Amino acid sequence: MLTAIHRKTIQNSITLRGIGVHSGKMVTLRLHPAEANTGLIFYLYKGTQKIRIPVSLDHVVDTSNATTIGDGSSNRVQTIEHLLAAVHTLGITDCIFEIDSVEVPIMDGSSLPFWEGIRSAGIRVLEETIEPITIANPIWVVDGDKYLVMLPSDELKVTYSIDFNHPLLRGQSYTTTLDESILGTDILPARTFGFLKDVEALQARGLAMGGSLDNAVVLTDDGYLNETLRYDNECVRHKILDLIGDLAVMGRPFRGHLIASKAGHALDISLAKCIMSQVTGNELTQFKSKRVPLFSKKQVAR
Repeated sequence: MLTAIHRKTIQNSITLRGIGVHSGKMVTLRLHPAEANTGLIFYLYKGTQKIRIPVSLDHVVDTSNATTIGDGSSNRVQTIEHLLAAVHTLGITDCIFEIDSVEVPIMDGSSLPFWEGIRSAGIRVLEETIEPITIANPIWVVDGDKYLVMLPSDELKVTYSIDFNHPLLRGQSYTTTLDESILGTDILPARTFGFLKDVEALQARGLAMGGSLDNAVVLTDDGYLNETLRYDNECVRHKILDLIGDLAVMGRPFRGHLIASKAGHALDISLAKCIMSQVTGNELTQFKSKRVPLFSKKQVAR
């Protein structure tokens, strides 16, 4: 069992503005400090309405092109994973997100602007603690030739492999530990990526209207449309970023060795649900074993 750690929130409110990758419209996102045990909560502003959508697995409603949460009706906020990757990295457990659009701004396509913004706001350590998620046995999810595994470990680390039908993305793999420093310098700056032919198809459907070389790595049939990359293996690093952001929907710090092959948002959220199912069962068992009976067997016999 890992030692409980202090909950954290931000010290000051901050405002971030950027383009929505699908709508192509300007989005305003405000982050506010929150009391301990508030958790992570979005407030979506639609006209005079203020709609509350907690960040939790129960509120995940779509994982097709990004991770989307909703309130059970038509109200949704999508592409939350880049923001949550930065939130997880900095240990933020309690924060209010106010947003005036159905999608978190794409910024530069990475988590770096969110990470820098939160750091500039300052971080306040709260008195209350939270226990990190730890597992006793391996947990895995499989979908055809795609899989995602979490092994017991007292630290967070990852081994991630991708294999796209592209000359530059065949058999790309990356292994690293994921402490705050490594996440901040080696993972969070990695930008989202896509294929030019897919971008054109999405835009024909009215999606990815805000996508550009300013916020994505775009691959042609045999190379990159971008002049430079931030890392030689930027694409696999961004997949790790997405995985961390998706697992952050669990709402608790987590540790383990993540092993992924061709995974994506759907598999990430499936693993998160399996993790929480096992963790909840283990914690309930531990709680039950510590309970003191109200009556002894002798008293009951009488």
